[in-house]
Amino acid sequence: MASGVWVLIEHKNGEVSAISKELLGKGKEIADALGQSVAGLVLGNNTASLVEQAFAAGASKAYVVDDANLAQYTTDGYVAAAKAAIEAHQPELFLTGSSLQMRDFTGALAAELGVGLAPDVTNVSVEAGQLTAVRPSHGANVINSLSFGAARPAIASVRRQVGKPIAGAGAGEVVNVAMPAVTIRTKVRNVEQRTGAVNLADATVIVSGGRGLGSPENYEKLIPELARVMGGTHGASRAVVDAGWIAYERQVGQTGKTVAPKLYVACGISGAIQHLAGMRSSNTIVAINKDPEAPIFKVATYGIVGDINEILPALTAEVKAKTGR
Repeated sequence: MASGVWVLIEHKNGEVSAISKELLGKGKEIADALGQSVAGLVLGNNTASLVEQAFAAGASKAYVVDDANLAQYTTDGYVAAAKAAIEAHQPELFLTGSSLQMRDFTGALAAELGVGLAPDVTNVSVEAGQLTAVRPSHGANVINSLSFGAARPAIASVRRQVGKPIAGAGAGEVVNVAMPAVTIRTKVRNVEQRTGAVNLADATVIVSGGRGLGSPENYEKLIPELARVMGGTHGASRAVVDAGWIAYERQVGQTGKTVAPKLYVACGISGAIQHLAGMRSSNTIVAINKDPEAPIFKVATYGIVGDINEILPALTAEVKAKTGR
């Protein structure tokens, strides 16, 4: 009998990641539809705090592999540990985030288990009793509906903002799984994150600027300040990055960062396919452009047609007055 829907509890510096909390909420929704429960798979070393956080975020049970070989992520260690837990307890569905690390992990795990994988999906649901997933492709111009074969677990790596965090009971059953013998072929070297490094993927509000701003001076004058008063961070289109206005780490799009914030404000961005592929999963999209035929308006929740140089200062002043920032 399947042991429910599992979510990999991703973590950094002792804190459970936002995507895992979102997926516990999504996992609970799917588990309820299947008449099952949602559990967290905790892989790491000295995991007691992570287990507590998983219960607080909605897991009703925690499957735990606690071992020194799991102190840092390696493909060999994590795949061996996850495989041991999955084979022993047989979940119906296994969810992870969709970071580069998780794409590496889920691909290797699915191959080891001989099961299906839906990578980088924007939804997982139950339809007529069957698990299905949705995955955009071709610059998000094609939306694919995926179904899983009979082999279990079904595995899916899921983008941000697909689920909503929920409150859990704060306690639950802990099932310890022994770490199997494994050879770690990867050498891990810790690199300190650069101070001020940008993390667009986790931002809830992103204000992005494009070529329609006219100059790098205009970008710097208008975009970062609007992002600040909105409590978010600022991004850019590829055209702006290629022109040298801003660093690549702020590029949103197919060749930059894929983001899904609660609010995405596109300023002077026409909406090339490559850019839309990186941000169209945002909950709310506001587009500001002088061209009423700009493709960005086709995906926007709200659109403003007008001069950036007039609209953005007025919008910034209004938001600042409302928020006090």
